[in-house]
Amino acid sequence: MSLLVFLAAAATATAAAEPPATAPKPATLQERFNAGSELASAGKCAEAVAALEALEKDPHVKPGSFPALTIAVRKGTCLVALGRSEEGERAIALGLPALVEAGPTFGTDVSEARRALGDARQERSDRAGAAQYYRLALEGRSGAARLRLLGSLSRALAFDGDEAALSPTAEALTLLTTLPDIPNAVIASFRTLRARTLLNQGRTDEAYKELKQALALSGGLTTRTSLDEVSLRGDLAMAAMLMKKRDDARLYLAYTGAGRISDTTFAQAEAMDLPLCGSETGLRSDDVAVVEFGINADGSIMYARTVYSRGGPQVAAAFEQAVGDWYWRPDAAKAIPEFYRLAARVELRCSNRLGKGPGLWAPVNSRFGQWAAGLLPAQVQGPGRAAVLGTLRGIGEDKSGATSPAMRVAALGTMLVADSYAPSLIADEALALTGKASAPPEVINWLRMQRVMHTEKTGLRKEQARSRALVALAAEPAIAADALSADTLLLEAAGTRTTRRDPQSDAWVSQVAQDNRLSETHPLRQLGWLALANRSAAAGNVAAAQAYYAKSGLSDEQCALLSLPPSIRKTNVGSGDYPMSAAMMGFEGWVRLEYDINANGSTTNVRPLAAYPPLIFGDAATAIGKGVQYDMSYRPGQTATACSANTNTISFLMH
Repeated sequence: MSLLVFLAAAATATAAAEPPATAPKPATLQERFNAGSELASAGKCAEAVAALEALEKDPHVKPGSFPALTIAVRKGTCLVALGRSEEGERAIALGLPALVEAGPTFGTDVSEARRALGDARQERSDRAGAAQYYRLALEGRSGAARLRLLGSLSRALAFDGDEAALSPTAEALTLLTTLPDIPNAVIASFRTLRARTLLNQGRTDEAYKELKQALALSGGLTTRTSLDEVSLRGDLAMAAMLMKKRDDARLYLAYTGAGRISDTTFAQAEAMDLPLCGSETGLRSDDVAVVEFGINADGSIMYARTVYSRGGPQVAAAFEQAVGDWYWRPDAAKAIPEFYRLAARVELRCSNRLGKGPGLWAPVNSRFGQWAAGLLPAQVQGPGRAAVLGTLRGIGEDKSGATSPAMRVAALGTMLVADSYAPSLIADEALALTGKASAPPEVINWLRMQRVMHTEKTGLRKEQARSRALVALAAEPAIAADALSADTLLLEAAGTRTTRRDPQSDAWVSQVAQDNRLSETHPLRQLGWLALANRSAAAGNVAAAQAYYAKSGLSDEQCALLSLPPSIRKTNVGSGDYPMSAAMMGFEGWVRLEYDINANGSTTNVRPLAAYPPLIFGDAATAIGKGVQYDMSYRPGQTATACSANTNTISFLMH
């Protein structure tokens, strides 16, 4: 029975009495289904999902019936397209077996559903799983209908390193010669996909030839900068640089528009972590990847995909998953020109930050987190920052009475941990609920601390004002009685650039180091003694430094269990450090460096972690990083390297 007849039969069997002849005739179930399907085919998936969900809820559509299963599959395909992959996969899994069993009549639906399942796995960087579904989706498809799937399969296989990885583009390019009126842009896109696979296999000469052909098909180097053309020219720049054709590489890169962002907010992401080097990730220190990504207006990542890496699928996945967790403050994201937000590329390496300790706030935040975890549902602890913040916001703002005040406090407080740029009003709202929530004193103390920490701090005067506010808060009776809260505030105040050389900050640090309410080996006390040792050594008082270090309980080789950012003494940066070739072409950019800091304040093991635009500023930034000098860190033995690894961003600006 066809879907049309089945829906009509279902409607006839359960229809109510005919409406009066003068009343508008309501749409039939079949007409509503067709309307939802047409919206999906037109790419209007948000509207399609709404229409199909309304149809699912209609009492005339029996749950588990063939029409209901078909609706679920079409809705699921759209849900995946909207980025709601888990929901989409569940909906498709519900109905796909029935459509497969129904035979060729529903072949297109089956193929599209399998393509969506492949897209969902590709989004999770599961390229093997994606390739499996794309191959299934190709079954029964012929002619031009195979092209989109072949492109998807090529992307899934791009890092496999064998001849089979090239077969999708080989088939597509052959197929294109048999089809009429194919735009050159389509042929160029498949040559570009083929070239990327060749680049990842180290076959750079072949890749360069493919890309040159793609460039010719797209109209050559022009002042047009569509996203597809930007991507192609970026690939050409990579290939040229790998072939040591540096002038050509810079020329192609210039025609992408990269390196033209005059605002430095692009480099100042709130989170820009890189995957760790090591056996767990399979990444080595010399592995390099180029990742293309887009940024949503709210600062979250729209998409992230590795376009170049020689390390195989696992390495490619590690880098794009890391970029997928980056985020900017919403105001910073909006300051980035939209063209660059939609498609930007960065050159990336893994991080050796294994030895870097947690931050100063880790103990007090952990105490709050343990209290909050007992009140919040499990899903707020899962991956996906945007989804987690959305769930927390929904709980925290629920004033219906269905959510307890304690749960709302826990959600609002956890938002403050997850987003250091969250407004202080969130802390105010949480504090207003603490009475009804019967929150313990340490939770109230923590929220009061967060209210100060989440005030605007940009600029020297605001930093000074906040430091004074932190010290004043630490002295208030309720917080002064709470050693963990008071000591965290004092160390935070003593460690800012405006106070760390102020004599009064020594007294704050000393107060923490000698706070017997904490155990002798508590991380905050260790950090206090170590800070006093460093300050004494910098002043030339080695005897005092030795005494303070001994009280920390740390051995010569140990690090403090917490870390504070080191203070730069001098940078030795001059205008001559700007690469001449970049200056001549007007490139601006930035490089995030990682390096160790020796006990004498010099840097070592300097290497770029992230660079924009790719391939331009890495060497220059590394040279600058080698000349940076930090305050010395005291170590009693012959240890040459201080414990804290460090990251810093070098910006290259023309003004």
